[in-house]
Amino acid sequence: MSSNRNAYAVILAGGSGTRFWPLSRPQKPKQFLNILTAKTLFQKTVERVLPLIPAERIYIVTGASYKETVRQQILPYKIPSRNVFLEPEGKNTAPAICWAAATLFRKNPMAVLAVFPADHLILKPRAFCRHLKEAFALAEQQYLVTMGIVPHRPETGYGYMKCRKQRLGKTTVWAVEKFVEKPDLKKARQYLKEKTYLWNSGIFIWRADNILTEFAVHLPEVYNSLFDQPCSSVRANWSRLPSISVDYAILEKAENVISVPAADMGWSDLGSWEALYDVLPKDKNGNHLSGDVIEQECRNVFIRAEGRPVAAIGLEDIVIVSTGDAVLVCRRDDSQKVRVVAEAFKQRGRGGR
Repeated sequence: MSSNRNAYAVILAGGSGTRFWPLSRPQKPKQFLNILTAKTLFQKTVERVLPLIPAERIYIVTGASYKETVRQQILPYKIPSRNVFLEPEGKNTAPAICWAAATLFRKNPMAVLAVFPADHLILKPRAFCRHLKEAFALAEQQYLVTMGIVPHRPETGYGYMKCRKQRLGKTTVWAVEKFVEKPDLKKARQYLKEKTYLWNSGIFIWRADNILTEFAVHLPEVYNSLFDQPCSSVRANWSRLPSISVDYAILEKAENVISVPAADMGWSDLGSWEALYDVLPKDKNGNHLSGDVIEQECRNVFIRAEGRPVAAIGLEDIVIVSTGDAVLVCRRDDSQKVRVVAEAFKQRGRGGR
């Protein structure tokens, strides 16, 4: 794959990180934390891509306020600093992807981009690489390719794609019929039973020229502001761009979207403390404890203590995260709501810094 000089990686690392409050803050969001290993989620994303795409063809789109953090974290990988695009402010995924695609098309009109969120977990990188190679081959045939995750539970925290199997020469692909919002539990169970729905991983692979054509048709105000424009002009016009995801802006309207189904790469978007708990090791009572923690008669709890000791007695299915200046306590199945609390503290100017 690395011999394919048209293959590029674009890592989207601009998220503000509210779902892992109080550990993540606006200046240190989830992707730049080492919450699973000594390496951050962003660094693990880079390392996953490197076996297929060399450092000089890995590009990063991030917020201007994360410039120094990104610079420090890419040092071990020798990614050129010119490969980092700094957004003046977050505008969701569509403007970020269009900017990267326009820049790489100007560099190489045959460029094929693989777009990755910087904050996901993939436990089986070999399987990931196998699926990515398949996706690149399909993108070369001018399809817009998504990496779909084969559901193994009725998940309400992910978006879905309804697909149908379609023959493409000797290969069977999954044509995406529609994108579906996060469902309630009843619908999620129905999707699982029907076996025609995939989770939308947010990993996309496409030729730069193909995705730019879609932007020109479906989101011309973004295309016209970013295509063949110098960086100074891009930054000057950035605040006027809409904040919209590539799913809404492009993929729900495009006709040539297909998905590579992946069931075996150990994927999680780590979208909540409960999702993190699910992938971490636990003791015989289902507890995951880190830091200075003492527990008595607890079951299925997640406790992370940083900066101060935590004691828990007789708790079940609870998340406790303690940092130097804030404490979170919630039920595990309510941990998706943490972003609301983080935003409330941010509005007060407390605890959300």
